[in-house]
Amino acid sequence: MPRYFFHVLNQTSHVHDEVGAELSSIAVARSRASDAAGEILTSDLRDGKTDIVFDVQVEDDRGARVLTVHVVGTVETGAPTR
Repeated sequence: MPRYFFHVLNQTSHVHDEVGAELSSIAVARSRASDAAGEILTSDLRDGKTDIVFDVQVEDDRGARVLTVHVVGTVETGAPTR
């Protein structure tokens, strides 16, 4: 079974996944990366961050990047414009 590594990069840090996970397919890796991105975004929003930009980069066991989930989130305050 292939092993995939999930690295998280933002403007100030890079968390390199040294362990990875054995997953049955790239589709499962994509789902895992999407879930991780959602959890990070939710945590950052709850922490009060208003401008969020980060990537979850997925590499295979040969070190080749197979996909990137790029996340950009902005919280605007004030009255809605409708």
